[in-house]
Amino acid sequence: QLLASPLAAEALPDFGAVPEFRLVDSSGAPFSRADLDGRLWIANFIFTSCPSFCPRLTAQMTTLQGRLAGVDGVQLLSISVDPATDTPEVLRAYAAKHGASPETWSFVTGERHAIHELVRNGFRLAVEEREPGQVVDDGQGIIVHSDRFVLIDASGRIRGYYSGNDAAAMDELVAATQRLAADS
Repeated sequence: QLLASPLAAEALPDFGAVPEFRLVDSSGAPFSRADLDGRLWIANFIFTSCPSFCPRLTAQMTTLQGRLAGVDGVQLLSISVDPATDTPEVLRAYAAKHGASPETWSFVTGERHAIHELVRNGFRLAVEEREPGQVVDDGQGIIVHSDRFVLIDASGRIRGYYSGNDAAAMDELVAATQRLAADS
């Protein structure tokens, strides 16, 4: 059933295509945008040692996994912005700890520069790695990144950005995902 939402009642915006990327999933296998072709997907950005909002973002993704379980073809993707720490093994343990279904929720990592370029230029979101001396008491730690969840359609085009720290935004994301799934 579609949730009542102003976003779901009108056409979703088109923010452009996500570029090709080549990363590695939590099993150590190559993972690229081509693995998502023809599927509706939701991406978020985390790192497993995050001291601030990443645990909430992962909890939101766990909730989305349940809320979207009946919607065919939806893939969830958590991209680590800290590949030095988040090896495939670390991500595999993190995914298991959070009840991620391997069929519908992937965790990926890769080369630091490639990931940060993808976040900045592909998803058009913020990510910054601080020098140890730059760490301030803002709770974010060494890596500062966006809390946005990104909705991407089956053609690889960005259709919306949703704050992972806002329950109403998560409701809008679910409604928009259901609408895109119904329209495809």
